[in-house]
Amino acid sequence: MRNTKQRTAVLEFLRSKRQHCSATQVYDAVRVKFPNISLGTVYRNLSQLLEDGKIISVETSDKCVYYDGFTSDHAHFVCERCKEIYDFPLVSSISGPEEAGFTVLNQRVVYYGVCSKCNKNNA
Repeated sequence: MRNTKQRTAVLEFLRSKRQHCSATQVYDAVRVKFPNISLGTVYRNLSQLLEDGKIISVETSDKCVYYDGFTSDHAHFVCERCKEIYDFPLVSSISGPEEAGFTVLNQRVVYYGVCSKCNKNNA
């Protein structure tokens, strides 16, 4: 699929943010530069960028999807209270699929729980 100006704008927006954005947030931001862009076009571009491995997605427990422009290996933590998504370095396991003869091409780790800020507010 060809690289369009809209797709480039979506990718540049996501890579410029250190937060995880919903499709609506991406749409609102890209619409500033492309006022005639539709939400459907944004969804199609997000889907293509995911397929191409240029972005990753994180799903919350209530099935909301957020997009991350940083594809380096890292884990995510989703707070069940405030819905904030945090990045964390991956922790390597002592044993894994490689020891069983598998070839790992990609991995995704998402932790779900309560963040430290919500824990402090609840104490």
